[in-house]
Amino acid sequence: MSEESQAERRNVRAVELHDFEGVDVWVEGEEHARLRGYFPLSPGTPNAGDVAGENLMIVSMAIEPGNYLPSHRDSDEELLVVTDGRVEATVGDETVELAAGQCAIVPEMVPHEVENVGDETAHVIGFFPNDELTATFEQTLMPFESNVVTIGGDTTAE
Repeated sequence: MSEESQAERRNVRAVELHDFEGVDVWVEGEEHARLRGYFPLSPGTPNAGDVAGENLMIVSMAIEPGNYLPSHRDSDEELLVVTDGRVEATVGDETVELAAGQCAIVPEMVPHEVENVGDETAHVIGFFPNDELTATFEQTLMPFESNVVTIGGDTTAE
C-alpha cells in the first residue's frame, strides 16, 4: 500500500449519525411541526468537519410520532432514507409511505415534507450531491428565525 493510500485510510472513521450536536427545529404556532436535526457530515459542523465530504452532504432527522418536517424546497436533489420508524413523504403532489430500509428521491426545488405516521421515533437521513444546501421553507423555521436555511459550504446552519 502506498504512503498516500495509508494516509487516506487513516482519515476514514465510523460516524455515529445521531451522536452529534443536534438542534431542535420547529415552526411557532404549529404544535407538530418539530424535529431534531443533525448535520453530521456537513462542512463546519461541530465534531464532524474533519469527516465532511467534498461533494456530498448528509443531514439526519429524528421525528417523534405525529410530528413532521414542514414543507420546503431544497437547492439540490435529495435521497431520503428511513433508518427507523415509518413516515409519509409528500413530494410535490404525491405521498408515499416509507418504512425503515426504504427510500425516495426528491427532485431539486420540488416542495416536500416528511411526517412520522408510526408509533416510534422515526430517523430519516437526507443525502445531497453537494457540500452546501439551501432549504426554503413556507414558514419561518426556528431557531433560525428565517424561512431560508443554508447548511455547509463556508457556513454552518445559519
